[in-house]
Amino acid sequence: MDFLSITCIAVGILIIAMRAPLIFAPRAALRFYDRVLFSTNVRCRAFSVVIAIVAVTLLLLAFDNGTLAGFLYVAGWIMAGGAVFILVRPSIFRGFWRSMFSFVEHSVPAPFVLVRGVLGVLAGVALIYVGVYVV
Repeated sequence: MDFLSITCIAVGILIIAMRAPLIFAPRAALRFYDRVLFSTNVRCRAFSVVIAIVAVTLLLLAFDNGTLAGFLYVAGWIMAGGAVFILVRPSIFRGFWRSMFSFVEHSVPAPFVLVRGVLGVLAGVALIYVGVYVV
């Protein structure tokens, strides 16, 4: 296995782990994400450090040429920019995401959130498939 397939498998597992709770308890999962990630500026900054580590990993790994490798490289730059923004201005990021989570929790019906969880799990399974068989 090369770096690209390992990255696809790891991202697929991460997507499944983050979206599967939305299938079983959508409202509780949203409240948990809000409480764990966005409750304070310090937690937002810690989240940005994790995003920055993933971004640097995507930028420095030696991927071959190709569409998927180019997409992961661009995603790394976008994540790096987002991590810098969150690190510098966590209150803006926190306010935006907390209002989004509040809107989804109070205004969006639970079946729509459940469908998002199912689609996220399917996307994770597709990435694992790409990492194991295609790449």
